[in-house]
Amino acid sequence: MPGIAGIICPNPHEAMSRDLDLMVEAMRHEPFYTGNKYVNTDLGLYVGWMSHEGSYADCMPLIDNERGIVLIFSGENFLKLNTTSRISKTDRPINKDTAQSLISLYTENRDDFLKNLNGWFCGLLVDLRSKKVTLFNDRYGMSRVYFNEGNGEFLFASEAKSILKIRPSLRVINPNTFAQYLRFNCVMGNRSLFEGISLLPPASSWEFERSAIPQKQSYFDYSDWESLTTLSPDDFYDKFAATVSDVFPGYVQGRQRVAFSLSAGLDTRVIMAATSDPGKALPCYTFGGPWGELFDIRAARKLAQISDQRFDVIRADQAFFRDFANFARRSVYISDGTYDAFGAHDVYFNQIARKIAPIRLTGKFGSEIVRIRKLIPRFNYPPGLVNPDFQMILDELPPADAFNQKAHPLTRVVSEEIPWYEYGRVSIEQSQSTLRTPYMDNEVVKLMYQAPHEVRVAGRLQEQYVREKNRKLIDVPTNMGKFASSNQMISKLLYGALWAMFKVEYIYLYATPHWMTRIDRALEGLRLERIFAGRQKWEGHRIWIKTEFPEFVQQTLLDSGAQYTRYFEKSTVHKMVARHIAGTHNYLNEINKALSVELICSTLLHP
Repeated sequence: MPGIAGIICPNPHEAMSRDLDLMVEAMRHEPFYTGNKYVNTDLGLYVGWMSHEGSYADCMPLIDNERGIVLIFSGENFLKLNTTSRISKTDRPINKDTAQSLISLYTENRDDFLKNLNGWFCGLLVDLRSKKVTLFNDRYGMSRVYFNEGNGEFLFASEAKSILKIRPSLRVINPNTFAQYLRFNCVMGNRSLFEGISLLPPASSWEFERSAIPQKQSYFDYSDWESLTTLSPDDFYDKFAATVSDVFPGYVQGRQRVAFSLSAGLDTRVIMAATSDPGKALPCYTFGGPWGELFDIRAARKLAQISDQRFDVIRADQAFFRDFANFARRSVYISDGTYDAFGAHDVYFNQIARKIAPIRLTGKFGSEIVRIRKLIPRFNYPPGLVNPDFQMILDELPPADAFNQKAHPLTRVVSEEIPWYEYGRVSIEQSQSTLRTPYMDNEVVKLMYQAPHEVRVAGRLQEQYVREKNRKLIDVPTNMGKFASSNQMISKLLYGALWAMFKVEYIYLYATPHWMTRIDRALEGLRLERIFAGRQKWEGHRIWIKTEFPEFVQQTLLDSGAQYTRYFEKSTVHKMVARHIAGTHNYLNEINKALSVELICSTLLHP
């Protein structure tokens, strides 16, 4: 995955260069990655990076004309034209398509440079005159920086495996954060699964002056946005429409091709309405499974036709199933254990998506930011599955809300829930393509702090924008029935029917009771999945465990040397695997978690 890795040590030793090479190479997951390094022994700084070839940041390091400043940047930065002209204090043109412009922006706006950046990023600023190094990340913490401080050195990297690679003593699971992972499917509080490795908090600007001990500072405080005045509903909508129309088009620009990951919902439809340009190619694609045409696929195809754009369907097919074991391992390894084994499809899908375009535009987090939808789930485990020692820690965990450090609900979503819970999937997607979502643009997020409560509750903000901006797009109903009828009663009835179908499909594919799995087994000749699945959801892992990759599950979890047994009772897992594959029980979540833990151990702790 693109990112940075390095060591800050005022007393460097001979092994530093070797360690740096190992850290950087640990982040090379594809042949199209490009990497390099910058070393300054006077400052005790050893830093390297990985980029996607031809991407925004594939031009490091950046050095100013006076050769007093070195900037190493990973990620993207989105500046509107009027923002660029306001920041630039010279008449020199600024090319927003590459990171080369950032060195000029820094030299002209040193104090406000980090605050003016807009996107997901991390990096280093090196001031050779003052001999000061500043490590920074974006205000949401979406571009992770793991770190370990101690023993006279400060280690940092965009991927935890880079640190684990050179310091084997850190290859230890932290029992408390592991318990969070089991219960909430993520680690919270800017910590990691690994003992002694933490996360740089959002909006950090940590300074090092000839020392491995940082001065920990922040360049942005969410209270600045939380104190904004709430607008009236009419004024807010006018400002929302103007902001979306102004900001969203910038996300289809750049020197690389952009493709649109399209769905049937409102989040992507708003983007399509805002970025519609008859003269610009914006190929579209939608992900799907082996069972027929999802509602998303049918609707997205029609939307692409309306916009006169190419449309592709990327499916989980036999090529995916044949190499599932490899994709599962990569899902866990690339994400540093933050994404499950059954996230394997996201590796496969995004590999194919890159062939269409190296930049993937999505509507990710639109619902969370526009309507403040919570993300973090809670998982319970059957008695006897988790080892007693870990079960005690699990039982003592407070609710997920207790880990939130921010009081404002939107601040919790953008700076905690999304970067904690969604990072795993994002890291997999970013390993293959550059991921863009305009919903996390600074201007958009800032504006949502001014949304009236009644506007959020009504949930019609995006619908109104689409109706006014491009009425052709309302000819295609959403997956929950919006735009299907102008009659309010019919719309409610349709929503209820679609929701009921969604729940039936969810229960059949995921939350199937044990008694229902036995009925499914008895009627397997009827291929009930073709009846109950493939409308809204395509992920059939409950079924695939016994039909597509039972050998991988058995070989991994029934192996006598399996390492997951430190955390789960081996005999219980064996029974679950046997019963699930026999079709008498549904242990989808338990098998997924045991597989994921085993792959964490085998790929990250004992590679």
